[in-house]
Amino acid sequence: MKNTYDVIVIGLGIMGAAALWRVAAKCDRALGIDASGPTHCYGSSQGSSRIFRRAYWEGNKYLPLLQHADLLWQELEHLLQKQIIFRTRGIFIGPQSSRVVAGSIETARQGRIEHEIWTPSETKNVFPAFSIPEGMQTVHEPGAYAISAQVARLGMLDEALRRGATTEFGNTVVDIKNQGAEVLVTTRNSRSYRARAVVVTTGPWIASELMPELYGLLEPRRVPIYWFKPKIDSEKLFSRKRFPVFLYECPNGSILYGMPSIASDEPGVKIGFHNRQQSFARPDWKSFAVQDSSVKEITEAVEALFPKLERSPIKEKNCFYTMSPDESFLIGKSEALKSTYFASACSGHGFKFAPAIGDALANVAVGQQPFVSLSSFSAHRFNSTSRVF
Repeated sequence: MKNTYDVIVIGLGIMGAAALWRVAAKCDRALGIDASGPTHCYGSSQGSSRIFRRAYWEGNKYLPLLQHADLLWQELEHLLQKQIIFRTRGIFIGPQSSRVVAGSIETARQGRIEHEIWTPSETKNVFPAFSIPEGMQTVHEPGAYAISAQVARLGMLDEALRRGATTEFGNTVVDIKNQGAEVLVTTRNSRSYRARAVVVTTGPWIASELMPELYGLLEPRRVPIYWFKPKIDSEKLFSRKRFPVFLYECPNGSILYGMPSIASDEPGVKIGFHNRQQSFARPDWKSFAVQDSSVKEITEAVEALFPKLERSPIKEKNCFYTMSPDESFLIGKSEALKSTYFASACSGHGFKFAPAIGDALANVAVGQQPFVSLSSFSAHRFNSTSRVF
C-alpha cells in the first residue's frame, strides 16, 4: 500500500543515516525523513572530520560497540570505493593519574588493544608538533584514525538508496502515534505514513518534539570548535602523515581534542574543548557566533601545546552536543509507542559509534537481535519508563 513502510527512520544525521543504511538491506520498504537538507549544518553531524579510537578512557562498556563500529567503518569504505578512514594514529596525553591517561590504559589493557606509553620526550620525537610539559604521560594507540565524516554520512545514505530505501528531505515530522498494530507518522505538510517500526534519531530535537518520555534526560548544548593554521615552514608537522588525532587533559581537568586536516573545506588543524565552553541552547537555535572569551581561552591553551601553530584561529563555529546526565548514550524502545526505537544523547562522543548503533537499531526494527547488547545505554538507569531492547 502506498505510504506504508516496513521501517521509517526519522532524522538523518549520522545515527539515522547509519540506521537507514543497515535497515535497507533487511526489509523491502524503508523510508528516511529529515527536516532539513542532506548537508545542513544545524545538528551534531556537521563537519568533515571525526576521531575514532578504541583505547577509550570513558570506560570498557563501550568496547563491544567500538569493535563492531570499526568493522563497519571499514565495510563502508570498501562499499564506497573511496577513502573515509585516515590512519593518523592517536595519542592521549595528561597527568599519569588523569582520566584520559589512566582510563585509556585500562580500557586498552582490558580490550587487548595495541598501545604504548610514552614520556614527553618520546612523544616529541615521534610527533614534533607537540610541546608537552614534564610530568605528563602519553598513551599511543597505533590503530586510532580520523573519519571523513560528511563523506561517510552521505555514503551511508547513498548505500541505503542503492539498496532500495527512499528518502524525504525538508519535511519535518510533527507527530508519531499508534494506529492499530502500526505506527502513524505525520509530517508538517500533512503527509501521513504508516510503518511496522519507527526509528527516531533526531538529536537535540528528540525530546522536545517527538519523544516527550525522554524529557529531562537530554540537554542540548552549544559547543564551539576551531581551526588553526600552521606557521610558515611548519606545515609538514601538522600533515596527516605526521600529526595524529589527539586528546590532551590539562592539569586543570580541561580536555582538548584535535586532528589534522583531512578535507579541503577544513584547511587547518581542528581543535576544541570537549568538556568546556558548553552553554545551553534551544534546539531551534541557529546563531553561529562564538564568544570572544571562548576564542581567548582556546588560543591560550593551543599556544602552550602547539607553538608552531598561528596564535589565533582562522575559523570558528558552534555545533551541538546533546548531553545526558552521565554523558553516555540513550538508546532504547519507547514505552508510549509501539515498535518505536530511539537513539540520542551522544554527549559529544557518539559519532564514532554510529555504524554499530545504526546496525543495532536496524536489527531490532525488523525483529532481530542486535549483534552488540545496548543494555548499558538504557534510559532505565535514570529510572525512566523507557525500555531497553
